[in-house]
Formats: sequence, structure tokens, C-alpha cells
Amino acid sequence: MTTPRGRLARAALCLTPVLLLAACGGGGGGSTPFLPVPPPAPAPAPAPSPAPAPRSKALVIGVDGVQYAALQQALGDARMPALQGLGTLLPSYTGGVLGQRTQQQATDGPSWATLLTGGWADRHEIRSNYEGQAFGADTVFKLLKQRRADTRSAVVASWSGLPQLLRTDKAAGYLELAKDCDGSDDCVSTEAAGALESGGYDLVVADYQGPAQVADVAGYGTDYQNALAQVDKQIATLRSALARRRAAQPQEDWLVVVATTHGLGATGVADGIPVPSNLATALVLDRRANLDAAAPAGLLANIADWYGYASTADIAPTLLTHLSALPAVDKYAIDGAPLLGAPGVRRLAAVANDKRNGIRLSWTLPAPVASITVLRDGAAVATLPGTALGFEDTTMPFDASGTYAYDYTVVADKTLVSLRASLDYVKPIVLLPSVANGLTHLFPLNGALGDRIAGGQVFAPWVKGATAVYAAAGDGPLGSGTRALLSTDYTGTKVCTACDGGYSIPTASVTSTSAPFSFGFWFRSDATRSGMPVISNKDWGSGSNPGIAIGQYGSALRFNIGRGGERVGDKDLGFSANTWAYVVMTVDVSALKANYYVFDPSLGLQSSSVTLTSAFAAALNGLNKGFSLNEDGDGGYGPNYRNGNASNTIAGRFDFAEFATWNRVLSAAEIESIARSRGSLTTLVP
Repeated sequence: MTTPRGRLARAALCLTPVLLLAACGGGGGGSTPFLPVPPPAPAPAPAPSPAPAPRSKALVIGVDGVQYAALQQALGDARMPALQGLGTLLPSYTGGVLGQRTQQQATDGPSWATLLTGGWADRHEIRSNYEGQAFGADTVFKLLKQRRADTRSAVVASWSGLPQLLRTDKAAGYLELAKDCDGSDDCVSTEAAGALESGGYDLVVADYQGPAQVADVAGYGTDYQNALAQVDKQIATLRSALARRRAAQPQEDWLVVVATTHGLGATGVADGIPVPSNLATALVLDRRANLDAAAPAGLLANIADWYGYASTADIAPTLLTHLSALPAVDKYAIDGAPLLGAPGVRRLAAVANDKRNGIRLSWTLPAPVASITVLRDGAAVATLPGTALGFEDTTMPFDASGTYAYDYTVVADKTLVSLRASLDYVKPIVLLPSVANGLTHLFPLNGALGDRIAGGQVFAPWVKGATAVYAAAGDGPLGSGTRALLSTDYTGTKVCTACDGGYSIPTASVTSTSAPFSFGFWFRSDATRSGMPVISNKDWGSGSNPGIAIGQYGSALRFNIGRGGERVGDKDLGFSANTWAYVVMTVDVSALKANYYVFDPSLGLQSSSVTLTSAFAAALNGLNKGFSLNEDGDGGYGPNYRNGNASNTIAGRFDFAEFATWNRVLSAAEIESIARSRGSLTTLVP
């Protein structure tokens, strides 16, 4: 059947909008009835917007020039409620470790550099407040940007030097805002509060200087306490701004850290001297830290007592942990330990080993761990049990003598702590075979007093019945298993409480008035004694008395030759406390010359010489009553020191190993081969 054309047209028109339906045949004729079009379904309700993703952010407030004892006074007087209400105060320190390569000034520049890099001066290279310096270590701003490219950071500083130090980070785009408030803490609060509430930044750092400014003029009096109260109000301003931001954006997880960057000197001046008044600091987190240490009520007298606490270097890894921006393990170079999450090792330290062919690491563990991994320059060199407290690394290659630097990272489970170490390496020197020539006596003192060459001869105690005491195996100077003769108490008449009364052999076994001779021995002392004989064959009452002697004067060994009424001229050579040193005297009688040597691992081989006369040569045997260790030539130093008073004591210690004699003059090269090789002379004796 063919559909009429008019009906097709009308059907087509019925596809037009609903408003035209009346024209499409409502009530019109025709054989096909009209079917009404149903109304459209209502539009679906819009889907709810997804909740904003959580985002970690951080606020750091640094306050310069807060003296720890004054801070404790302010807290005790409730002058700082904003700080006290934030969280638990943790004692901390700045300035690195005294006497080590990490030591730095406790002033604005180095202290802020440590806070922002997690490293000390040997790593960040900021050593003063001089603005022309540049960071040698990556800042938290750079590390954050590298791991999270969409982040933005701001610094608002009262100290003008801080934006200057960060100029490279700003130019590189790691830092979006570096505001110089030119000494105005009010400016800092205004600008930092604005940065917080704007929501445009993930890391905001605010620096206040009010307490330091007041102390520089007025010291630690009432004005300084008022300055601490005022900076607490500035902290309250930032906390209020952050509270508003948190309320508006609850998905943002803000960490707040308040830290005193450094203390002040005794008068309130920022002199940077390495004393507790400058070095003791404090920090507060707005959440529980993994290091729980009660704050001392006042300054501890010894800064070493602070090293078990947190440090300014811990702030950077704490921030990066919270911001999920820690560097990869093979690129890690941060000295501090994070205060959030699982704790890392503490008090990580590095020293050269005894042979100076490796690095000895040590650390403490604040909490149990399953395992420890040690990396050097990003590569693993050891996997240790979780109970390990140290490691000696001798796996590094050496091409030649020189100073080598290493970056170590110790990983306790998954928490990383790094340390830079250096080694002054000297290519190994072997024990020269020529040392055996003319070797006449050798007393190993390795558990016995006998002579390895002349078997019947022994070092005899001056005090009858005295019993020799020896170091534990491995505590001697010549490697694993060796021992040494220790200073001990007298077992007979009490002369001193910390010496052994001395031991002697016949004078002729060592010295001569007609033939050349040398003697040498390993020596260790705590460097506390002064004016006491280490070896001697003379009356110690005067250095002018006939004979030879070596005495300890603090950290120096004094070489002496006298002839009766005159001495040839004493010579002092240094040694390090509690470290094995090798000591030698050589005398060429016919040439009328004496040479003195001390080899110390830190000081190297030191030497001096004197010219003798025939009168001095004739007096070389001294009293001829014996050649003594830890006594004078007649065993009378201890009794004379006591002067009849049993309460007089001789403190300190002298330890000896491998006393040897030669019937010739040793050369400097031979002496250095003995000392540097740490080879036992017993290997030269059949």
C-alpha cells in the first residue's frame, strides 16, 4: 500500500518541538489516529563534587637568639602560652659536634643553613653571617620541588641575611617567595599569616629576631623576658591564621614546628662561641615526636651532654618526612634524623681506624630495629643485625696517599641518617727488614715481662711483690689479640693509686757511654699526668742530674739528657690522649748527637735532635741502677712524690708495649716503618 504524501509530511512535522504538536493533527481527519509524544524525563541531578585530596603542608617558625635558661624562666612564668600550648618542648642543640668536622658557629647564618638543609657546616658550607656565601647542600625547598613539582614555598624573614642566602633557590624556582622584613617581626607576622591563609604555599618559613635584638642591647633582664613574651604573641598570630586555614580546608594536613635557631653569649651578644649558652636550643612540634627526652631545667655545663637530644639538623628531615619528599636512599645526604615516624640512629660519628686505612662508624639506637644497612657514597657496604652499634669500613679503594671524603648513610630499618667522613690515608708502609739489624733486646709486654731475645732477662718491679696487669686482648697497639702492660696500683706499700710502681732492667741493656744505641716503645696515656717519668735511668729530682729521661707533661713528652749541674736542652714532642704513640731515642756517642722521635697517628712523625758534649756522653748511664718504665733511675720517684703522706696519689695512666733496644742508631725511615706498619718486631726475631 502506498502512504499518501500528505500524511508523510504531517508525520515529519510531528518530529518538531512539543510546542508545534497542535499543528500535527490534533482532532484532524484521516484513517491513522494521532499518538501523543510523552514529556521528556527530568534532567539528572549533578553528581556531588569529589572531596579534595589530602595534602601535607608545613609551617616552620624560627626564633633567633633565645638563650635556653632564659626560655625556661619564661616558660616557668607562663609568659609563652602559645608556644606551651603547641606541644612538648624538646631540648636540642646547634653548632655541630665540638672538635669534629661538623663544628660551626652558633650564629644566624650557619644555624639557619642547618635548619634548612639538615646538614652541618662541612656539608652546607655556610660558616658565618656573611651574605655572599652559597649553599653547598640541597635545601628543603629544592628537595621538595624535586619530589613534588606542584608545591610552592615561602620564606618571610626578619633577618635580612636569610633571603640573601636563599637567592639561588629563588632564582632556580625552588622558592616562590623570599620576603625581607628588614628586622621587623610585625612584618613577618603579617606576611606569613597572609601566606598561610592564601592557600598558595605548601611550606611556609617565618624567622623572628626580636629576642636577639633586645638581648644585644639590654642583656638578659626584664626587657629580654618581655621580648620572649612578645615573640610568643607573634607565634599566636600565625597559629590563629593557620587555624582559619585549617577550618576552611580541613583536608590539608599542616605540621607546625617552632625552633630556637641558636642561643646567645654570656652577655646576650650573638658571639657564636661554642659554649652551652650559645649552642643549647629547643624545638616544639604540634604532634608527638619519636624522641622522648625531658627538657633540663637549665643549661647543662658540658655541651657534650646535649648530643643525646634532638638537633637543629633534625628539622629538615622531619619536614621532608611529613611532606613525602625525602631523597632516594642512594642520593641521601642529610645529617639529621627525622622526629616523625620510626626513629633513626642517634649520635652517628666517624673516626679513622687505628691503621688509618678505613673509617670506624658508631651510633646509638633510641629504639629496637630489625636490621641496619650501611651505605658509602650511595652503595651498600654492610648489612648488620639490629643490635649493631658500629661498623668498621675498610672496603674502600685507595690509589695513593691523600685525604679522601665519604658520605655514609646508616639505615635503621627504613629510617636514614647520613654523615660525611674523611680519611687522611697514607699508603701502607711495611716493616723494613733492616729493623732487625742490631736488635739486642725485645720485651713484647704482651702478657709477660720477659725478653724475647735474651730469654733470662725480665723487667722487674721496683716494688717487691708487685703483680703486672695487662690490657685485654685487642687493646694493644699491634692489632687483634695484642695486649699491653697497664699502669696498676702497687700491691705492696701504697705509693699511688693509679700507677704500677715502675719496672726496670739493667742500665747496660739500654744505654752506653761509648757505643751507639737506640731504644723504642709503644706508649699510651690519658695525658693527665705532668712532670712524671715515662722512662729514666737518672734521679728525677732534677733534669740536670746525670742520665737520660723522658717525662710526660700533659699531652707532651719531654726528652732530657743531663750531666750533673747542667742539661743539654729539653725537647717536647706532642701526643694524643688515649692513643698509642711510638717513642724513640737514638744516641750516636761518637758523633755526639741524640735524636728524639714521637709518632702519633694524628700528628705524624715528629722529631728533634740535640748536640752533646763528651761530658754529656759520659753521663748517659745515669745512676747505673737500672733503666725504668714509669719510674726514675732508682725507683724513688713514687715514694718521693708521696713525701711521706699516704694520702698523696698519682692519678692518670701510662701503658707500654714492645720495648726494644738496638746497638746502633735507627734511621727515621726505619722508625716510621715500625710506627706506620704497626708490625710487631717479634716477626723479625726467629
